[in-house]
Amino acid sequence: MSNQGNMTTLDREMLDSISSDFYITKKRIYLNNGSISPLPISSIKSMTDFNIRYSEVGPDSKEFTDYLDELKLETRKRIADLINGHEDEIIFTQSTTEGINMVANGLSWKVDDRLLIRNSLNEHFSNYLPWIRLSTDKNLQVRNFPEEKIESYGNSLIENFTSIYEKSTFKLVSTSHVIYNDGSITPVEKIGNIIKKNNKDTLYSIDGAQSVGAMITDVKKIKCDFLTFPSFKWLCGPLGVGILYVKKQVMEDLNPVSIGSGTAELVSVKNINSKGDRSKKSKESTKYHKYPEKYHATFRNFPGLAGLEASLRYLLRVGIQNIFQRNKYLASILRQELMKINDLRLHEATTEEFRSSLVSFSFKKQNNNRIQKLNARLQKEGVILAEREIGARKILRASPHFYNSEDEMVRTANSIKSLIQVLG
Repeated sequence: MSNQGNMTTLDREMLDSISSDFYITKKRIYLNNGSISPLPISSIKSMTDFNIRYSEVGPDSKEFTDYLDELKLETRKRIADLINGHEDEIIFTQSTTEGINMVANGLSWKVDDRLLIRNSLNEHFSNYLPWIRLSTDKNLQVRNFPEEKIESYGNSLIENFTSIYEKSTFKLVSTSHVIYNDGSITPVEKIGNIIKKNNKDTLYSIDGAQSVGAMITDVKKIKCDFLTFPSFKWLCGPLGVGILYVKKQVMEDLNPVSIGSGTAELVSVKNINSKGDRSKKSKESTKYHKYPEKYHATFRNFPGLAGLEASLRYLLRVGIQNIFQRNKYLASILRQELMKINDLRLHEATTEEFRSSLVSFSFKKQNNNRIQKLNARLQKEGVILAEREIGARKILRASPHFYNSEDEMVRTANSIKSLIQVLG
């Protein structure tokens, strides 16, 4: 199965069926999938079935252990299929944040190693703070991507990135695939080509929190060494599960940040004295298990894996490319409706190529208090958006997913227009 799935079209009957698979559609217009997505009914059932089986056969029984091994392997295979990786390159985490910290703290660093990262205006703090702390602790040098005006995003980014990248040797480059606040798509494939063409030893880390599950994400085309993403956003999986992809060729460079009985074993090594004779006393040491189990000292959310595996089956059956096209279509309807409201300003790339399905807006005249009031009133009406910031400016961000409807986009815009008139 390819990561695009099998289905070629999403007809009205299929769209109605998808909508009915999500309980949230019965009571809310939920447009906050960029934060946390609801679970499809099949995923809720899989988690319930897991806990029943856990209780019936005994959590430490061979029958259950065999089932758990099968579940982990099957989930890895589906994730690998989704991102065009290999099952042995898939590590389970608790979140995107944990995965990024595993990379930052698991690599070996030397004083004055250079990092190239996004600036704090556009980068999510989970992919910014770990690198800043690391640079302080390890005395590393940090450079930022060139700032881009959202209106011209992408047109000059590659040229400016190249000019910075070619002037220095960087240990690691990190960026988000989709910017969390304004929804712009980073040309990660072009950046990956530049990185590997100029210096194959430079490591390339991608935060895929806003892309994986919402659009085709191919680690081979991107040429990334690391990709982190959560279960609970666009994959419609449960909370407490994340994924870290580590390319096989760099796994030896990434040391586990935690160690325990499930990740390593104790071995004894005979000491050799200064004369070359073996001492009677032996020295204890550790030997890590094979990939990827060596990284799983702290992961125990196995019911969450059952839910994620079911969600992956669901999304792959629909097809990621179908989901991407559907989400972009819904976002375009919402944008068109919001553009009719004179008081609003959209924060988006001018070029469609760099637009995701995140739709961000604020008032033309900055008024953070008014944004907060509008969001609170929308929630009371059952319209769920996210409140975010671009610098000091408060914005509202809508993130429709494939189970949403065209009618919900229009109703959301109408609610916003009516509430703006009420708020004055």
